[in-house]
Amino acid sequence: MITPEEKTNDFLTELEEANKKLEEEKIKNEYLSAQINVHTNSHNIGEKDEVLTIIRLFYYNKSKQYDKLIEIFGDEACEGLSIIDETENVITDINKINKAKGCLKADVIIKMKKTNETYRLSIKSKNGANPAILNHTPRSAKIFNTGCLNKCMKSIDILMQEYIDKRTQKMIGEDIQLNTLESMKDSTILADVKELLSYFVFDGTGKGDSSCKANSILYYEKNNISFIKCCEVEEKIKYIESILNSCIISLRDKGMPKTITDNCNPWVFKDCQENDNIKYKGSLHIRMK
Repeated sequence: MITPEEKTNDFLTELEEANKKLEEEKIKNEYLSAQINVHTNSHNIGEKDEVLTIIRLFYYNKSKQYDKLIEIFGDEACEGLSIIDETENVITDINKINKAKGCLKADVIIKMKKTNETYRLSIKSKNGANPAILNHTPRSAKIFNTGCLNKCMKSIDILMQEYIDKRTQKMIGEDIQLNTLESMKDSTILADVKELLSYFVFDGTGKGDSSCKANSILYYEKNNISFIKCCEVEEKIKYIESILNSCIISLRDKGMPKTITDNCNPWVFKDCQENDNIKYKGSLHIRMK
């Protein structure tokens, strides 16, 4: 015969399980609603994928699907993680997750609860347009003149002169694979190009250093998320070397200053149109294929 105490305990157990299921359903519904909001907004595929990646991590963490986090980040994610915004505050509401500002190299910050390790992640989507490394930046940009990349300018100028010469001779089109340029065989130029790529992947933009630099990469491809740790200098170098063969460069008119100065000229390709108009294309653009 079941005692009143046992009946009470059974009831409390059932109530606890029911409340647990309700909470799981609530978390799942919030996640699905957040996904719908992203899919129906006006952002491009890459921008949508950035937010979809973050809300997926948020959902795995809040629903305690730590096995899913371990698949992405390894064992240090076994106790979950915190998702942090650019103001260093922990995000507790999935609806507060937004696309990061363009001036920030890290799209999201996560902190592992087990190790307290903090990763500032640059998210790169492979589902839409090829991920950009450097967006339409002319030679007159601050980073090339008074910034840390000024010392690389001799090499980049040589590289751009080869690009302009070959494009003028119609040997190449607007987009070209970086490593097909002969200048890349020069060890000094290669080293300077690696430094340029590393800066724009992890540290800053044409205007200067980012207030939130990246120290690791998240790829979002189809429906899969993969993590590349780049906290140490050696890890950053290894990552840059791994993408060299995938870099596509071009000179375009987007982002060009209204007045083309002598400072800009070494990178300017004069694109003669059929109507005898000339488009001055001198903004360096680098994407991954």
